[in-house]
Amino acid sequence: MESGFLKLSRKFFSHEMWKAARTFSECEAWLDLIQSARFEATVTIERIGGRDIQYGRGQFPASIRFLATRWSWGERKVRVFLDKLKKEKMITTSSAQGMNIITLCKYDEYNSNDTRKDTPKDTANILDYNKLADLVTQRMTHRETQPTDLGHSEDTKKKKEKNIKETTTNVVVKKVAAKAALLPQRKDDFYQSLIPFTEKYPKEMIRDFFDYWSEMNISKTKMRYEQQKTWETSKRLAFWARKQNEYGRSKANKRYSNDTASINSRIKGEDWTDEDTARFIAESESIRIGR
Repeated sequence: MESGFLKLSRKFFSHEMWKAARTFSECEAWLDLIQSARFEATVTIERIGGRDIQYGRGQFPASIRFLATRWSWGERKVRVFLDKLKKEKMITTSSAQGMNIITLCKYDEYNSNDTRKDTPKDTANILDYNKLADLVTQRMTHRETQPTDLGHSEDTKKKKEKNIKETTTNVVVKKVAAKAALLPQRKDDFYQSLIPFTEKYPKEMIRDFFDYWSEMNISKTKMRYEQQKTWETSKRLAFWARKQNEYGRSKANKRYSNDTASINSRIKGEDWTDEDTARFIAESESIRIGR
């Protein structure tokens, strides 16, 4: 039987069977795209990789690297799979916002609220409760805002625009408040992520690294490291350690230069002693081996 649909609860994708670590098949990857795409009809704006990304129903912002990690694939395999879906007109992709956004071509067919084709004939005309509630709300709103003249129509239009603007502002404010509320947990998570590196780098260096990269922005909603376009902790730490070593050698060389100038001055003044010679040799050897 190839007609109709097999209903699958979205709760399935939160079940441990689905979340089990594994390499996805192409079928699982396709199901993952369907369940990950935005279901709501409204357009949303999400901060991803330092950019405000706007997407709507049936769309899913996801980089090649993100999908490769999610599905336990190589990046080349992800590209080949997405190209295959595009050739079969199952998806389209766009990077106009600086982020790969996948659009499912027949998303409404996969997520339709219309159940008539898949239910027994005696329940064919029963509407889902949410759909019925939406329909009643739309009718009531239409009746209350029905314009009686041109002037009323203009007023209604302005009110709608004002409501949309206020709603958008409220959403942004709530998002900022939510991020601020989670900040202590995010800061602790960042600190915990550095602990494994204390076996490789000095603890004092790790602490300096944390203090610098956990500094807050002006609005107190993000740490410095969260504002970076890219971030790999291991590479950042390696660079930090290299710079500290270079700074240490620079200070040592400067000290050596100053001591040499002082020595020359004292030799010319003929007050150089055997003790001064021994100390000079010891310090020179210390600088040479990088202590």
